[in-house]
Amino acid sequence: MPQQHGPTTSLPDKRNSCLLSKESFCSISQGRTTPPQMAALQVIEGLMPLHIKATMQSTLERVGRLGRNCDYDGIHFDHESYEQPSRPSTIHPALFSLEDRISHVGQVPSNRTPIEVYTDGSKINDQTDSAFCAIANETITKTWKAKLSPANTVFQAEMLALKAAIEWANTANEDVNIWSDSESSLQALKSLNIKSKITQEAQMTLLENARIRLGWVKAHIGIKGNEIADTLAKEATTDGIPASFPLPKSFLMKQLLQVSLSRWQAEWDNGETGRSVYSIIPKIYNKQLHWSRECIQFATGHGPFPSYLKRFGLHSTDY
Repeated sequence: MPQQHGPTTSLPDKRNSCLLSKESFCSISQGRTTPPQMAALQVIEGLMPLHIKATMQSTLERVGRLGRNCDYDGIHFDHESYEQPSRPSTIHPALFSLEDRISHVGQVPSNRTPIEVYTDGSKINDQTDSAFCAIANETITKTWKAKLSPANTVFQAEMLALKAAIEWANTANEDVNIWSDSESSLQALKSLNIKSKITQEAQMTLLENARIRLGWVKAHIGIKGNEIADTLAKEATTDGIPASFPLPKSFLMKQLLQVSLSRWQAEWDNGETGRSVYSIIPKIYNKQLHWSRECIQFATGHGPFPSYLKRFGLHSTDY
């Protein structure tokens, strides 16, 4: 971990970095905090022990950024199961001509193309699905539905639907408008600096076919094609084509956090120190409990108490 330089930070800054020192804990308890009490104070302050936090972050970097498999606390994390950052696009900015072909008007224009395609991604009750439909001469000519993992995000579902629609439109040999109610997905397609592999692949197809245009429409305002795509996405829960799509980095972070909290709980359950605090807080929390300084002193026994002061020769008796 890189070494910190500069002036000493305030306590809130140190909480954010999870690098509280012994002196910092002393400022909380106003006592001579000995290492055995560190575990108790970490539980009270909701601060994951540094060795667990470091292992969690190391695993996240190895699996999520470096593309390496890793074992953490007996659980194997395969990097191929998770979305990996792609290399920056090699397209020259002067050739990246998508800005004028992706609009945000918010309504279907009157000058429509022979084929209108509507896409949608849905995530309801832990079900993530994608769909699109193509309409020509007021008739539905093509439908597509896919079922993703519950761990996939709605953004991934929206982008998968757009990519599938773009690839289908590329074979139509006609002018095609593709409509989506996902502004974030359309913004990603307009960005040259995006590092999502599926987005980059969709961009390359768009750049090869100038007859495909994209636009944003507001959801649930009665646009026929958009409502059909929404219905298809919900139907995909039961009859959609299974789509193998990498899990997002946010899901990897959630998994690692759960494993880390379980490891911290096991250490707290089996620890030999801080038992007086354990009798009050047997379950750890990944958040500050907001105890007063006096409560912390009383629970840990580290404060202006004769029995505690005597240990340091500051009081003659322990009563």
